[in-house]
Amino acid sequence: MQDKTWTKQYRERVAETVQYEYLFMDRKRIGSNIEAIMKDRKCTKVTLSRAMNISRPTLDAFLKGDIHNAGKYDEYIRRLLVYMQLTDSVLDNYNLLPDVKKMRCNSVQKKVVQKGLRGMEIPYVSGNNYRTTLNECKKIIQSGGNGFALSFTVPDAKKILAEMTEIYPDLYIGVADVTTKDETSLAVDSGARFVFTNVAVKEIGSFCKDRDVFCAMGAATLTEAFNAQSYGSDVVNLIPFESIHPSMLQAIRTMLPGLELMATLSKDEIEQHKDEFFAVLIR
Repeated sequence: MQDKTWTKQYRERVAETVQYEYLFMDRKRIGSNIEAIMKDRKCTKVTLSRAMNISRPTLDAFLKGDIHNAGKYDEYIRRLLVYMQLTDSVLDNYNLLPDVKKMRCNSVQKKVVQKGLRGMEIPYVSGNNYRTTLNECKKIIQSGGNGFALSFTVPDAKKILAEMTEIYPDLYIGVADVTTKDETSLAVDSGARFVFTNVAVKEIGSFCKDRDVFCAMGAATLTEAFNAQSYGSDVVNLIPFESIHPSMLQAIRTMLPGLELMATLSKDEIEQHKDEFFAVLIR
């Protein structure tokens, strides 16, 4: 009984310090994913070993899954994620990302995207299935649109992002309705050039800042707008706009004078309000 108690306590202590144990348990497959990322990013073993501050033999063992100490493996994974600006979810699911868009995050340039979105009426695209939604996206572009915001709630949204941004690399195609850092990372790594959220999420703001991705977080009150700005939102998206009282809008503009605002509007609201904002999302 005493041995079992000690083992349980030991495992609990390990669990507190080893964050990526699930990657450790499948480390040979994860090693293959890392090698695929290295190939896609044209990252050599010399470069990676220096960046992770480990020797070449240690890196080779890491890639082969021959690191048998969970704590050490966890430490190496942390260094890898920081250097490559990955989330553990993307690393774990790398082979599921569309081939044409794996890790094209370096092509995203926030300043270019921000300039392109200014004054734009951005169509919001959602749907219940991949094929119908993909056709809707194509229809927007073929009719002369400069881009759209695809809801990440759409089945296979990352696949649609990958296909559309591969065909139209210079257009402003982004993602809406993301709620977590992992979703945001998957969207960006699949080609999204901007990120819209419905609420202020600190970890998404930090991710977008680190990856230099244009971000607009949702807000409906002064406090929410302040939080979005402090979390790293480049522009704050007023949503739902119809529920925001004019006095609240005035308070946001007065109390946060340096903050740029966009709004999520219905088609009926566009003509009346579009000139008031950085851009509008048509929903």
